[in-house]
Amino acid sequence: MIQRYQFPTRLILWVFCLTVTVTAQPKWSFHLGGGFYSPTLGTLDPDSNSVIPSLSTFSKNMLIDWGVKYQFYPNARIGYARSNSYHTGKIGDSDYVRTISYRMFTFETFYYPRKRMEINFTLAPMYNKGILKLTSESVAADWNTLLDSYGNSSVNISTEGEMTKRWFGLASMVGFRYYIFPWLAVDGKAGFIQNSYSEKKWKLENEKLDGPTMNIKKLPVFNIHLVLGW
Repeated sequence: MIQRYQFPTRLILWVFCLTVTVTAQPKWSFHLGGGFYSPTLGTLDPDSNSVIPSLSTFSKNMLIDWGVKYQFYPNARIGYARSNSYHTGKIGDSDYVRTISYRMFTFETFYYPRKRMEINFTLAPMYNKGILKLTSESVAADWNTLLDSYGNSSVNISTEGEMTKRWFGLASMVGFRYYIFPWLAVDGKAGFIQNSYSEKKWKLENEKLDGPTMNIKKLPVFNIHLVLGW
């Protein structure tokens, strides 16, 4: 009789130990969603610069978000997240693409006020990037038109390329998460992103140029994400 119950007992103990171990391990999560903010784009806005293509609400105010986080402590996560703003159109014969990427290295703490509910707080240093890109066979003339609108003169651009700028920032947010399942949740956040952006020292073909003026020093932002965990 004793031998008969040894195997089920060992199996139950093994499953219990495995369950406790898995539950105690840090968890990964991936989020995908969107955001809303209201930047003053200055000379990236057609209202201030006639060279820039028409701007939709999506291109000005909407963000496309994604990110990944790692739970290293029972109530803390670290991770990487990115919020991108896009604007496309035509300048002369060239295809115009503008991208602003807000790139965050996140530290998040959280607690559970009720079952399935989470309140979280995020602080994130940022290393952001702006890109202006023109592509076509007659791109040189269209680059000159765009660069002239930012006060640059006597710049000879012969090929397609990207005009880029990087700057630092800081994001702080508070959020609410609702767990539909233990591995699936909806997360909403509200807060501010602060940027040290300057229109000076954009780079194009190893030349430093003046770029667009933007007033993005302190921006309220709202995000909503679908979160998958494992």
